[in-house]
Amino acid sequence: MFIPLEGQGIVSLDRVVALVREDNETAIYLKDGSVMATGFKPETLAKRYRNFMGEARKNRRVMQQGGDIS
Repeated sequence: MFIPLEGQGIVSLDRVVALVREDNETAIYLKDGSVMATGFKPETLAKRYRNFMGEARKNRRVMQQGGDIS
C-alpha cells in the first residue's frame, strides 16, 4: 500500500512508523530512521491514499474484465 506525495513522490506504508504534523509540514518517520517531509496534512495524506486505492481497485476490475484502463 502506498501514499502518493507531491509530484511523482510515493511512500510505502510498510516503511512508515509515524506521521507527525509540525508547523506547516508533516514529518513522515520511516522504519530505517530517516524522515521525509511533505506539505500535506495527515488528513490529506489519508484522503490521497483512499483515492489512490479506489482508482487501483477500479483499474483492477476493468483489467479483469478484459478492458483498457486508458
